[in-house]
Amino acid sequence: MEFLTTFRLHQLPLPFKLLLTCFLITLGVGYLISLINLNFQYSMLDGKPGVSPDDLKRAFYGDRTNTRLAAKIDGGSMEQYLPNPADKNNILNWIQDGAHEQEFEVSIKQILTRNCMRCHSEIGIMSQRPLTSYNEVMEVVQIDRGEPPALWARVAHTHIQSIAIMLFLLGGVFSLTSLSTKMKALVVAIPFLDLLADFGSRFLAKYNADVVYVMMGTGAILGISMAVMILVPLYEMWLKKSS
Repeated sequence: MEFLTTFRLHQLPLPFKLLLTCFLITLGVGYLISLINLNFQYSMLDGKPGVSPDDLKRAFYGDRTNTRLAAKIDGGSMEQYLPNPADKNNILNWIQDGAHEQEFEVSIKQILTRNCMRCHSEIGIMSQRPLTSYNEVMEVVQIDRGEPPALWARVAHTHIQSIAIMLFLLGGVFSLTSLSTKMKALVVAIPFLDLLADFGSRFLAKYNADVVYVMMGTGAILGISMAVMILVPLYEMWLKKSS
């Protein structure tokens, strides 16, 4: 234990310093790419560029005044893929008139095939939400209640476990810095608590739209925590003068 209190990262041999440096930089780059992915995934849900509280409300709480399909094609992220206004109006009118199967086979299916099937099929990038048949389309012609609990559970269990492992390794490196024991204990503990709060608020956002502000806060805290745990070790290994 005494070794841990006197050891400094700059004392590591060069190969190990390079190993930790590559590890920390790769984690940082991966986290930045995940933010880019979040922007692509949620930024146009309200029809406007950039991720906003309204985007997150639509994603996790839903638009309770509309069906999921109508919300997507009328002011949502999928409107851009229906360049012909008549196609969009035909789908909206079909939904409003009761979304009958006969009309779907006569006209709506052709519109979806022409504009949507490239992604919303078994081989498309949106294969988890195919729109190739009447029954599949009817799954989204329902009141938009946001993220289904089954999807939340699938995302939560994989992300919590994988991110926890990443935070464990990152916290282990950070624990070898020269900061005070209390400060290091606080910094390594916060992101774990934040991770649980983030996915907990993501679940609760289905029942209260304003919980998305908690999600945004926990996301910001996690980002700051990771930046600190990456930058401080890099600074001590390569820039801080030996004492």
